[in-house]
Amino acid sequence: MAKKSKKNNNLYKWLIIVVVGLILAAGGYYYYTNYVKNRIPSVDRLIKEKKAKNYSDKYDNQLDVNAYVNTLPQERINYNNNDIVARLQIPNIGIDSLVTRTTNNEYYLDYNLYRQYDALGAPFIDFRNTSLATEKQINIYGHNTTNENYYDQLPFINLEAYVDKGIFENYKDVYLSIDEKQIHYEVIAVKIVNDSDNEHMKVVFYGDDDYLFHVGKLLQNTLYKEENIEITTSDNLLVLQVCHYNPPGTYLLVICKEKK
Repeated sequence: MAKKSKKNNNLYKWLIIVVVGLILAAGGYYYYTNYVKNRIPSVDRLIKEKKAKNYSDKYDNQLDVNAYVNTLPQERINYNNNDIVARLQIPNIGIDSLVTRTTNNEYYLDYNLYRQYDALGAPFIDFRNTSLATEKQINIYGHNTTNENYYDQLPFINLEAYVDKGIFENYKDVYLSIDEKQIHYEVIAVKIVNDSDNEHMKVVFYGDDDYLFHVGKLLQNTLYKEENIEITTSDNLLVLQVCHYNPPGTYLLVICKEKK
């Protein structure tokens, strides 16, 4: 009888382990489908909606750089903000945004163009980019969100369009207007990175070899890349960064090369 009772107890233990395992597995699946998985479609849906609304041939994707008129001084007056240093335009995906720069990369995460506290922040240039007309690489950062209520208030969310290969292949033109001139770039690569891959954060270079080594690393493991792209020491880059949610905790980079 003692042996039989012991066998029954072992059977009950295994049954409990199996039931608990099934419950944990079901809970994990529920979490994935109702939290992690459902976070992503909101951005995917935005991209599809924006495509239908903005990404069409009726938009002129070419700006006349020869007719550039610097409006930044007036914008600084309008917003009472001397931190406004540039204007970023990507016509076909609906980006037309003023860009700031201050003495750090934290302030405009939580402040808007009026220098008022705002969790939506404002697009900003890396504080280490101090000579915009001659920089080898300019970095611009902006917020993203999965909250549909704020889609229209965050211009950089439209960069998500570049996860679509068709957008990458067809909408190459990017314009950065600074006080000195309007710079025309073309998109050459799209990349998704995490915190351990921060090569794009290098914006200070110690000679030509250092710059070319950096470019080689920057263009590794891209989602898409222009075929036969060649970067020389005379080329300048623009890197646009926005938070990405697929997978969670990553960043989307749109890498651009100045057209000459």
